[in-house]
Amino acid sequence: MRRPRWRRLLSLGFLGCLTLSLVPLGCSSARLYRPPAPDDRPRVPEATAERLRACVDELSGTIEPGYYSLDASVKVDQEGRVVEVETTGQPNPDVGSCMRLALRGMTLPEDVLERGMLRTSASANRQAMPDRGPIGEVVTIVVVTIVFTEVIIEAFAIAVGVTVTATVAAGAAEAFAKRRKRRSCTTHYEMCMDDITGDEDGNHRKESLCGTCLSICTNKKEWPRQIGTGQSCLYRGYSEWDD
Repeated sequence: MRRPRWRRLLSLGFLGCLTLSLVPLGCSSARLYRPPAPDDRPRVPEATAERLRACVDELSGTIEPGYYSLDASVKVDQEGRVVEVETTGQPNPDVGSCMRLALRGMTLPEDVLERGMLRTSASANRQAMPDRGPIGEVVTIVVVTIVFTEVIIEAFAIAVGVTVTATVAAGAAEAFAKRRKRRSCTTHYEMCMDDITGDEDGNHRKESLCGTCLSICTNKKEWPRQIGTGQSCLYRGYSEWDD
């Protein structure tokens, strides 16, 4: 005698329910969200943000429902690497420990370090200066604070907003500048000639605009933005530095 098919279906349904009951509620992946922010504000690197998300994802079962504002203060060395992390507002000690470990692996991108290069003039009552000081002026490096845009991590009824503030060690900007190599006049000339700028005539007969710019660069040790006629020496891909 054949058993009714509905009994088999009920058995499979019961097995499925039993399997679901054994799956922890925190198994679903936490989501990462970046609120809108000004374009000039640096973002936490993607790899670091993903590690922070993983902390909430893995430990969501230990977090009480609610919204948490986690403030992280990090100190950065001359290479842009994080050397010290302190956090407040974490949901619990385990989450705080996980996020501090994630932030210890963060390295500040060079463009963020470059934007943070502020210097102080010793002859101007120690006022911060965003660019090179006048010739003959004594310039020293100061500590710079960089505030990253907030990262919000959501998991079910849990939301953790992470704000990272980095303090760049004194001398970091100087060390970064030393790692950069100024583009040579010859390289400028070659890149200029590869651009449409190279088709323009310069100051002298049979001399290109790029050739005139090269002559000025050779004398002044710096590629000019324009020549006396007002013609621009700036070509596509122009930069003072070879990155």
